[in-house]
Amino acid sequence: MSKFRQLPHLLTAIGLALVGTALHAQAVGEHPNFADAVASGDLPPVAERVSAEPEIIDFGSVGTYGGKWRFGLASSGDDGTLRQHIGTNGLVRWHHNREDLIPNVAKGWDISEDGTEFTFYLREGMRWSDGAPLTTEDVAFAINDVLLNSDFGALSTRFKAGDDPMSLEVIDETTFKIIFPRANGEFLGQMAREEGAAIVFYAKHYCSKFHPDYNDNLEPLIEEAGVSDWQTLFVQKCGDPTEGQRWLNTERPVLDPWVLETPLDGGATVVSLSANPYFWQVDSEGNQLPYIGELEGRIFQDPEAMTLAAIAGQFDFQARGIDAAANRPVLADNREAGEYELYEVVGVGGNYNWIQPNLNHKDPVIAALFNEKDFRIALSIGMDRQEVIDTALLGDGTPWQTGPWEGKKLYNEKLATQYLEYDPEKANALLDGLGLTERNEDGTRLLSDGRPARFLIDIRNTYPQIIDMIQVIKAQWEEIGIAIDLNVVDRSLHKLRSANADHDFTADSGNTTLSPGQLPSALLPIDDSSRHAPLWTEWYTTGGTSGVEPPEHVKERYRIWEAINSNVDPDKRVTLYQQLSDIAAEQFEAFGVTKNPSTYGVVKNGLKNVLPGMVSTSQWPSPANVFMPQAWYWEK
Repeated sequence: MSKFRQLPHLLTAIGLALVGTALHAQAVGEHPNFADAVASGDLPPVAERVSAEPEIIDFGSVGTYGGKWRFGLASSGDDGTLRQHIGTNGLVRWHHNREDLIPNVAKGWDISEDGTEFTFYLREGMRWSDGAPLTTEDVAFAINDVLLNSDFGALSTRFKAGDDPMSLEVIDETTFKIIFPRANGEFLGQMAREEGAAIVFYAKHYCSKFHPDYNDNLEPLIEEAGVSDWQTLFVQKCGDPTEGQRWLNTERPVLDPWVLETPLDGGATVVSLSANPYFWQVDSEGNQLPYIGELEGRIFQDPEAMTLAAIAGQFDFQARGIDAAANRPVLADNREAGEYELYEVVGVGGNYNWIQPNLNHKDPVIAALFNEKDFRIALSIGMDRQEVIDTALLGDGTPWQTGPWEGKKLYNEKLATQYLEYDPEKANALLDGLGLTERNEDGTRLLSDGRPARFLIDIRNTYPQIIDMIQVIKAQWEEIGIAIDLNVVDRSLHKLRSANADHDFTADSGNTTLSPGQLPSALLPIDDSSRHAPLWTEWYTTGGTSGVEPPEHVKERYRIWEAINSNVDPDKRVTLYQQLSDIAAEQFEAFGVTKNPSTYGVVKNGLKNVLPGMVSTSQWPSPANVFMPQAWYWEK
């Protein structure tokens, strides 16, 4: 058996967290927010609330309780900022060295030698935020009644080995085993992602109230909620680790450091959270975390207003929404007046702006054009990336397609660097060769049916820098006869349009690093990030029961991906990943603009234990799941 039952203490000169399981630790420090409730008997003492096996978080200095963390949300639909700040607590998480998986809700795990069985050990005495015990009953409910329940749709590939879904064996109240018919080399890394947290996301004692297997009188609840079916009711009440509904219900029990007080609904101007009285982490002296008792997220509708709030010192920690390169000078100039410092958020790989044409377009004329590799090459070389970088990113960037950066084991030169040269003459020749020779009076090429080659490019409203970049690209593509209009939408609509294959193009952050737990969505259509082929993704994830059957080169990549998942030999996995990258590079289905540059946010003077090296990646919520803001505190 490959074992990870205890993690050695890790402490370095730069303040890396000491993390591990203390077998005989006891929580002794009481948050002052709970003192009155404990004194009155409404709340048990801290030693009875925190797990008998709490996780110790030590950033090098023991903090003090109190204060508030103020931040901003880019819109009433900006659930992404809440996920980044609050996180989603799964069985395991990434260490902030960005390489090691470490215990989280699970105190440890065993993996069978053949990679088919994963045994997890929950922390004894751990509780949900309402005080109810967390046990394997909750895990069984999440797996059997939610994840494996076809009424909620197809099972995510994160919980499969190829086409084979996971199964559950409950051993006792704190021990369970997840089993696959064949090796699943990616599974543990998948569990460190937000989606993987679903296994310990649904409190059975609460969520079963909205499930027909446990409540045969759901109609009054469905009617009261104003929804059409029990599935919608369940999601409304219990949410999903990655979706905005998670932030609508203040009654849902959680495992997070803070609990929701004011929800993120359509009429909200502020979202607020307070410390979880049953949170299961402590500092090195046994003081229950979090130190900061209140969080306040102010909702903005205007990016400029967010920037003005930042320079006025109204945010205590903020990067998302204000990290556009154009903001950096004004943020730097106002540090003294705003009483803050700039904080670097480091890019870890992939591409900051990943442009994906919809190869599954419902318009047959557009679909035929988008599926021409020469069309995609023409757009790539019709883009002056250095001008985009200099204009929209103040010169901070490096022309790049996608994939891990140089020096990494999975770096693939062709995947990363082909078709980066700016060559409008060749781009025009390629478009002419596709029969797009006729143009209208403004120079836009005409499609085969006479319509102008004018397309919408969907961009999430939380990415102002990508909006700026596409504005520059828009002008460059006009020079080769391709017109685009920007369609700036919120996250939910962006996701819905791409899932339904209703988009022409999308532009989004594509910061894949091809490390464990990261689905290679830039290399093959495998999840909702693969917006270049959502219907091929649907075909794969549903076992061919819906969606559109892909061509053979896509099926070959699926076979390679399944071989990667089934292989526990790290060297063989690297070889297979390179084969996957080679095919993706040859097909060239989407294209990038620049490496992920470092961006900058603000951190208020006096906020302590904020570690350097925070990362910008979709692999995990950052800072929440890696840089542990529950251990931040205000200097007295």
